[in-house]
This record gives sequence, C-alpha cells and structure tokens, in this order.
Amino acid sequence: MSTPARAELHTLSPAECWALLASREIGRVAWSGPAGPTVLPVNYGIAEDAVWIRTSAYAALVREADESPVAFEVDDVDPAAHAAWSVLVRGTAHVRFPDDRGPTPPEVETWPAGPRPLWVVVVPSEITGRRLPPVED
Repeated sequence: MSTPARAELHTLSPAECWALLASREIGRVAWSGPAGPTVLPVNYGIAEDAVWIRTSAYAALVREADESPVAFEVDDVDPAAHAAWSVLVRGTAHVRFPDDRGPTPPEVETWPAGPRPLWVVVVPSEITGRRLPPVED
C-alpha cells in the first residue's frame, strides 16, 4: 500500500491574509475571560486594516474583551482535495459605540436576529496565514 502524496504547507503574506479575510463573512473571535478561554463564531467585516465585529450591547465580548488581547481566525477546508487555508489575527479589541467618531465601519450583515448597535474593532498587532494547496495527482 502506497503512502498518499502530501502537499507542502505555505506561509501567506500579509496581503494574501487580508484578501482571504475580506473574502468571508464568518470568523471566530477568541479571548480569555473570567470563565477562561472563550471562542465564538461572529459576523465581521474588514475596514481600515482592522477586523470589525458587529455585536449587541450585552455581549460577553463587549463586557470581557474591551481593551484586551484577542485572536480572530478565519479558515476554509476542502476535505476532498486535502486543501485548506487559515488566517490568524492577534491584536487588541476596542468597543466602539454608534456615536463614536472615526473610521466608517464596513457593511456587515449579522445572521442572528436582534439589534447589534456596537462594534468590536480588532486592531492587529500580528497577522499570519497558511495555505495547504490541493495535492496534484
């Protein structure tokens, strides 16, 4: 029995990472809160070299992560082709209120019902990514 071919893992440039982030609308944000590490799926957008997460005023992310270190991750996997990519943003979360002045937030459609008047803006200190291309026959 032969060993299946394996592809080389490639490091993505920051520009490639930003392009992949901009190509999706769901990611995961992670922070360490009073109950320990928390990871949640969120709708997001990209603007001003930052990740913008639209959320409710009473969200745990707002209560626990403002001005704190967070991680944000987006990925895509093709199990049939054994191909995948992932982008990881490490940075600081900043809660932004609707009347705050500054950059214009991106358009973000939130999937859950209910008002989402606040933004959590993840300002990156580091952005990294990896891609595993499909295996060539």
